Amino acid sequence: MSWLGLKIMFGAFPSAQKFEKWRDDLVQEYHDYLAYAESEELHRFEYLNQYVHSTEFEEKENDPDTDQTEIDALKKELKELHKSKQLKKYFNAKANEGKFAPMVGWELLFEDDFSGNRLDTKKWLTRHYWGEKLLKRTYSLTGNKHCTTDGKNVSVADSSAIIETRREQAQGIVWNPFVGFIPDELEYTSGVINTATSFRHQYGKIEAKVTVPRGKAYHAFWLGGEQMLPQVNIFKYVKGRFYLENFWGNPADPNGVNNDTTVVPGAFTGKNYIFSLEWTPSRLTWSVNGVVMKTAQRGIPNEPMYIAFGSGVNANARRFSSTIRFGIDWVRFYSRKE
Repeated sequence: MSWLGLKIMFGAFPSAQKFEKWRDDLVQEYHDYLAYAESEELHRFEYLNQYVHSTEFEEKENDPDTDQTEIDALKKELKELHKSKQLKKYFNAKANEGKFAPMVGWELLFEDDFSGNRLDTKKWLTRHYWGEKLLKRTYSLTGNKHCTTDGKNVSVADSSAIIETRREQAQGIVWNPFVGFIPDELEYTSGVINTATSFRHQYGKIEAKVTVPRGKAYHAFWLGGEQMLPQVNIFKYVKGRFYLENFWGNPADPNGVNNDTTVVPGAFTGKNYIFSLEWTPSRLTWSVNGVVMKTAQRGIPNEPMYIAFGSGVNANARRFSSTIRFGIDWVRFYSRKE
């Protein structure tokens, strides 16, 4: 077993539930911190703390003509405020503001938690972008054994989107780079969803909570652009391995396609995991449940890109008969604020 599998087995790798709880707690603490910063209690403390330690107060306190009852009341009030748990919590957070960095400065631009009973087709296209642009219908890629149906293999249930890969004969259109789009009969069906016609953005943080099943189908979560390249695979799962990949270049040129690929053992199958990509003008950073798995500084995309998920069957996959379900609990795209 890999070191990653051992870490997961013995609880040394954070679970999606623990990561989400940590982040939710941090978000709540940050909101409480901001709210308390505007509170009457804090404003009163800051006023009293400044006044009681001022020269003016000292002179008044030492003036024999001053009513000491008022002086004692102000000092007592300040002493009681010092005991406030909320005040202590606020100043402790203020001294450690760096811990709020994961949520400071991010703006949520796109989100879907699949809370309805069907896919929101205003957000999601159920065919490849070029099928929509050129054919107004779905198509499959050459070398694959599955027909990419137009939404028939995509469903929403229990607050998750499900892409099913099934063994069943289907007539489809296949893209062949030498002859173009041709009809073909395929052995399996599967699906794809993407935001190519509804949402694209350049730079930010993209994340999704998914359940990648074991099995002989492949599953992917990626960013696509207007052309075939660039493409960033936040992950592609094939034959028990996750591929974290970045592709760029000109596919029309011999040896014109470049890639940066990191292979991760398939320890993230079978349970929920949060896969994320932080994309800046100079760097790509892949993470799983908040743990950085890969960074890249070559071939960084510099154009708006859309979100995509898909499943299917590669040409060299061994035959199977069971239905394989790829689950997506939620997906979000954040932009860094100026």
